[in-house]
Amino acid sequence: MKGFISLVFLCFAMTCLQAQNDSLYLSGMNMRHLGPGTMSGRVTTIDLVQDKPEIIYIGTASGGAWKSESGGITWSPIFDQ
Repeated sequence: MKGFISLVFLCFAMTCLQAQNDSLYLSGMNMRHLGPGTMSGRVTTIDLVQDKPEIIYIGTASGGAWKSESGGITWSPIFDQ
């Protein structure tokens, strides 16, 4: 029984150490928005304006086309119907 308790303690200690390492790695990363919260189907194509990389166009498998002028933070449909 002592061996089992030692094993549980060891696993707990290793998990705590891993969590500390993860927070060290993640502390240097900044959160960012990755596009629309809901997808209108599979994204089949992506295109950027070369001189203005904040302008992004995407096309979806369902036929929708979207444009972002904020580097992918906000999106607006190109065709309403």
